[in-house]
Amino acid sequence: MAETSDKPRKKFVRVITNKYFIVTVIFAVIVLFVDRNNLISWAGDYITALRQEKVIRQYHKDIRLLDDKLDELTSDKDSLEKFAREQYYFHQKGEDVFIVD
Repeated sequence: MAETSDKPRKKFVRVITNKYFIVTVIFAVIVLFVDRNNLISWAGDYITALRQEKVIRQYHKDIRLLDDKLDELTSDKDSLEKFAREQYYFHQKGEDVFIVD
């Protein structure tokens, strides 16, 4: 009976001491952790790229909003006057401007 419980252990030791297994493990360790382009740096670069894509999407959204605002200001004189009064506190002669927050 001792031989039956010893067989899996011997098989495991045989696999672990196999030269192909050892070379494969060493290769995997080098590629995943030691190499310049290892798994850890790849994951960090991937996260950085995701963050940058998010920023790019936000910039595109902001650009669309500014383009819409610019189109509105250049197409309508009343909206341009309203913008100038709100942003730069322009006023006509004899007119008082009160700013309420």
